[in-house]
Amino acid sequence: MMFQVLVLQVLRGLSDEQVEYQVRDRLTFMRFLGLDLSGRMPDHSTVWQSREALVRAGAMEGLFAHFDAELKARGYFALGGQC
Repeated sequence: MMFQVLVLQVLRGLSDEQVEYQVRDRLTFMRFLGLDLSGRMPDHSTVWQSREALVRAGAMEGLFAHFDAELKARGYFALGGQC
């Protein structure tokens, strides 16, 4: 789930605190992440720690490149900041 949170964060240009708030506030974000109102939500420090672990492992760019390739293969294009 944390990669999906990072995808939302990057596509929407959100800070760690903003993505935490949006995940708690938006039903569409919850649905995308497979969460419900009674479930546990990631907080901003969990988002930061997950991103930093991926960066330290050198995996961040590769994950997003693979994600982008999969979208394109299915005819979709990820455009940041689109509502």
